[in-house]
Amino acid sequence: MNSATKPLWPILLGASLLLTAVSVVHAAPSEQQWQSLNQSLVEEHILPRYRALQHSSAELAASTTALCHQPESVQLENAQEDFQQTMDAWQEVQHIQFGPIETLMRNFSMQFWPDKKNLIGKQLNLLLQQQNPDTLNVEYLYRASIGVKGLPALERLLFTSSVHQLANNSYRCQLSQTIAAYIAINSQATLDEWNNGYSDSLSSAGSQNSYYDSHQEAAVDMMKSLIEPIEAIRDQKILRPLGGGQVRPKRSESWRSQRSLRNIQLNIASIRHLYSGTTNSVDSLLRKQGRGPQADNINALFNRIEQQLKTVQTPLVTSLYQPETVDQLRQISDALQQLDRGLSAEMLTLNIQLGFNSRDGD
Repeated sequence: MNSATKPLWPILLGASLLLTAVSVVHAAPSEQQWQSLNQSLVEEHILPRYRALQHSSAELAASTTALCHQPESVQLENAQEDFQQTMDAWQEVQHIQFGPIETLMRNFSMQFWPDKKNLIGKQLNLLLQQQNPDTLNVEYLYRASIGVKGLPALERLLFTSSVHQLANNSYRCQLSQTIAAYIAINSQATLDEWNNGYSDSLSSAGSQNSYYDSHQEAAVDMMKSLIEPIEAIRDQKILRPLGGGQVRPKRSESWRSQRSLRNIQLNIASIRHLYSGTTNSVDSLLRKQGRGPQADNINALFNRIEQQLKTVQTPLVTSLYQPETVDQLRQISDALQQLDRGLSAEMLTLNIQLGFNSRDGD
């Protein structure tokens, strides 16, 4: 039999097997894979961070109470340190912008930022001028503006007040105590709602008892939490303080407590953990889809950004005036843009449609 008359079925079978292999490699993740990923992210990433926020904010509430009872330098330092610990915990879970943190706008109540019109300063100063005792109640804060009941307002009170201003159980000190209590209550409520309902809703996606029609739909919120914050960090925490041509250090996040750079470092470390730090991870899912080189590139970008952040001099509120710092931050901004694009491109591989960016219009 010459080549012209050879049967075509071996060739067709080979082509069919090749196409099948390619389709298997690039098939979208299954519902079971999405369920496993979501469960790992909740149990190993989200819940531990909300537990840390609850614990640190409870400590902060206790230390501000102690400060008002005994307004001495050591008590003020303790309250400031507990503020730092609470802000650490918040920055590590700031990227989770879905679920119970949205209830009653807790996310904005926890941290209203950027405050482009100095709403916090104006409204906080008004409270300090009026010194209405009715405002020294957590119930009041539920009705009050988001500008006076979160971490930025408390930062102003704890890091710009002297011990003398906080003495004699002053209104300023009592307001600090009330805001800290409000933060602790909201942290506890957020954790409670994750433990008592929302986690179950995620794990039972597709059932009548769930907010989600499928595990893939639930994963969309997870993937938004991975990708959207990268743009926010770049635009708000880096480019905005850099300004168009003249630096604006006081546009930096948490500049009064001199932790602007630390916030960014914690954000990136936590986002990286969301990407690759859990038993079932986005990184491992991409590799199962045959996207190993792309996953390696994403990890390399995370490495690059983390190493670059280590070289920046702190605090940014002063080092931003140095051309070297400006150049370093612009390089980090470029790397963040590459990371954003790399992760966004891989969502197509995973058949994830991110849709509307909840941060658009900020």
